[in-house]
Amino acid sequence: MPASTPLSRPVRVALLLAGFAGAAQAEDAPSIAWPEPGGRATISRAFNGSPITVGVSSRTGGAIDSLTWGGTQFINAHDHGRELQSASSYDGYGECLNPTEAGSDSDGTGPRSTTLLTELKIGPNTLQTRAQMAYWIEPGRVTGSCPKGPGPHAGPRSDDVLAKTVTLGAAGVANAIAYRVTYITAQAHASATFEAATAYMPPDFTAFWSLDPATGQSAPLSAGPAEQGVPVILATPDGSRAMGVYSPALPQATVPNAGYGRFNFATLPGPGNATVKWNCAFRENNVPAGAHSYTCYVVVGTLQDVRAGLVALRSALAGGHPASLPANPAPAPRAAAAPPVRSPGVALYVGTQQGCNAGAVTIDPGYKGCATAPIGATLGQPSSPADAPVYAGTAAGLDVGLVTNNPHHLDAGTRPIGYLAAAGAGGTPLYVGLEGGCNAGVVSTNPAHLNCRGAPLGIAVR
Repeated sequence: MPASTPLSRPVRVALLLAGFAGAAQAEDAPSIAWPEPGGRATISRAFNGSPITVGVSSRTGGAIDSLTWGGTQFINAHDHGRELQSASSYDGYGECLNPTEAGSDSDGTGPRSTTLLTELKIGPNTLQTRAQMAYWIEPGRVTGSCPKGPGPHAGPRSDDVLAKTVTLGAAGVANAIAYRVTYITAQAHASATFEAATAYMPPDFTAFWSLDPATGQSAPLSAGPAEQGVPVILATPDGSRAMGVYSPALPQATVPNAGYGRFNFATLPGPGNATVKWNCAFRENNVPAGAHSYTCYVVVGTLQDVRAGLVALRSALAGGHPASLPANPAPAPRAAAAPPVRSPGVALYVGTQQGCNAGAVTIDPGYKGCATAPIGATLGQPSSPADAPVYAGTAAGLDVGLVTNNPHHLDAGTRPIGYLAAAGAGGTPLYVGLEGGCNAGVVSTNPAHLNCRGAPLGIAVR
């Protein structure tokens, strides 16, 4: 995926490869147990009378190959470069150094992926995967999007790992899907383009729109290919179906007029080959080896649904409080007086993996690409003056999702996520680090997180 051009992976007009290199392809890791026939897993949540259903498969290395609502399929999964997935490219090599979640170009339209899926977890509204990504182009081969020639890789599969968490009903917005990814890069790079999310869609979605979520102003766009600094929406011409994307971390200060791409390949010949796409991309320089985390929010529905959802997302992520989304209908009220209802906030998790994220409280169930456990939630509104406000990091590549009591933690971006209840409330006691250069400002379940001093901060309510 060339960092210097808006086109992350040109779709070639020539027929796509139908063959696939069996020697390079992998079965899933032995620990993977698919809950549905055909190596599939899905999650669903209702929106406007129809479920939003997201599906992943063994064929695509755990990448999303199906997203349906209202009887409409929003994803083109013709080959392994389509889907709703993540990819990266490094050091100006474009497609020739291009780890790709769903698989490789040589996988063609076949039933297996060169990507190795190593973890799959399914919850009521969440889906988590972890995969060792394939290189899009195998060693020694070049395409028209390889400006420096063959990439410096020796095998068909990279050492980079992609950890992904997909959550339906994100930030209290019914038709929003949080798509959180952590790239765990095996080595340092001079530059990287992280295509954190891209969706290849059926060719019916040929009406392209921009939307400024701060003002709600929307305008038609050309077919591109092009990038812009405000979210893009792809819709059917009649507006009955649409999909849009938003990230609070875009646009980046270094590339203020980029981040959201749009591409129209609706006239490509061949059965199933025609497609359109959007992407949500981040560009970095002097990239160290290790974890790099990004979040993009995907919104589906009618065109009006998507516009409203993007505006609601922006408000919620900036500290607003849209209506909460109960997983099940509320029970009928009892005759007896009920205790006061606390305004729900944001779900909280704690890292459980030693040497990675142990003890750190986060809003990301896949924080740093390692295991976490739910511990409760914040309050959406304070119920007493003693409730403590808390924030989550938003700075890409730093500590996205980390919970802190400091709105300027690490001199980087944060957003408010609610309040911790005062001592005496039922739930999980939390602490905040006090020692500069160690744990200062970091919220933890451990009063001596990182073997440094902490102090009681409040309660994550259940």
